[in-house]
Amino acid sequence: MTCIALLIEAPQGVRFLVAATPREAALKAESVIAAIPQTQLPVPAWVAGASSGTADRLMNYLADVQMERLLEGAL
Repeated sequence: MTCIALLIEAPQGVRFLVAATPREAALKAESVIAAIPQTQLPVPAWVAGASSGTADRLMNYLADVQMERLLEGAL
């Protein structure tokens, strides 16, 4: 079983998440990002324990999630 660790530097404090699959990691991280006020985005995030391809995909996904939140206010 794969263990993926994510670290999200939220304004309220650092959040450390652990997941067994990339999908679970993405869902957990997205829920943390959703709780961050739009005015405090983007926040740094790191992925460890996954293959480099999986880590890259997760990082790109989290960047997209944050960008979508930022653009919500512009529309």
